[in-house]
Amino acid sequence: MRFIGVRPSAAALFAAVGIAAVVAGSGAAGRSQAKAQFVVGFSNPTGAAASLNATQAAVVALGKHLGFKVIPLDAQLNVQKQVSDVNQFIAQKVNAIIVFPLAPNTLDPALARAQKAGIKVVGWDALQTPPAAGANIAPYDTNMDQGLSFGGAQKLVNLVGSMLHGQGNVLGVGIGAPVPSIAFQVKQYQALLAKSDPKMKWLATVQNPTDNIAGGEKVVADATTRFHGQINAVMSYNDASGLGAAIALRSAGVKNPVIVGEGGTPDAVAGVKGGKLTATIDIVPWRQGMILATLANKLMRGQSVPKWVENPVDLYTKANIAKYVNWDAAVKKINSGALTCANGGCPSSIG
Repeated sequence: MRFIGVRPSAAALFAAVGIAAVVAGSGAAGRSQAKAQFVVGFSNPTGAAASLNATQAAVVALGKHLGFKVIPLDAQLNVQKQVSDVNQFIAQKVNAIIVFPLAPNTLDPALARAQKAGIKVVGWDALQTPPAAGANIAPYDTNMDQGLSFGGAQKLVNLVGSMLHGQGNVLGVGIGAPVPSIAFQVKQYQALLAKSDPKMKWLATVQNPTDNIAGGEKVVADATTRFHGQINAVMSYNDASGLGAAIALRSAGVKNPVIVGEGGTPDAVAGVKGGKLTATIDIVPWRQGMILATLANKLMRGQSVPKWVENPVDLYTKANIAKYVNWDAAVKKINSGALTCANGGCPSSIG
């Protein structure tokens, strides 16, 4: 699934906020809406991730204007805790649950119980591919794709292929945890690269067990020994692993490697500016939060929503990094009511 039409960059949308702000909850209709108090349970897969916390903050901020309260719980990358958190939401009789599933097969029974109890379930990277028309996506009512495996992956593949002129060796970095969406994301890198640049070679995919810079450095350092300096590019599932790869490749004496990641974290922005990272995909977590909040709000009010929504993402290199939109600043504007889906670049399919 792709976006409809041509979308302006996040920076352009953000700049437009001061010109044409559309404040959710304004006027008589907005005041009436705010009286209908709903409660949404938000399952954060790990509070240690800045992007996930920014998404959470955006959901909380927009929820305030749409008329619902958010109960966030941190699963701490623990599947059983996430199951327990969902059960807690059911016991608390929330109206909707927003969940990024760590292990769908384990979590699905709890989510099915939630649906049976009348709770709307908004998936967040819960489905790997867009569902067929009319397909049943239970235990979810809708799903938002972060844009990493489709729009983001394609943008990075195009960049890597261009910078290496269609030839060279690529190392992939995935996460050392059973997160289906991330495994699919890295497989997409490989599949899209093979399709667009068949002369390039995918050396291997190594797994970062710690989800941070240190873990990325270690597994890429091991790979440099294994492949004896053959690595020309690294395509990482996140920015932290990319920054770790930069350290490992520099220590191994690899000259001018192409290193890309996804996230758009503050560390990645600094890394792009400083030349450690070639590029990052900003997953625009504040926009993700607005999309998730809007989907949950519509479902709780009995309105129809698409079964699949893809979050628009932005590619940043040294050439355009100055246009990057700070996540905290965006969340503050959502909190004030100045930034909403109406002027924040949400997909047109959710209204």
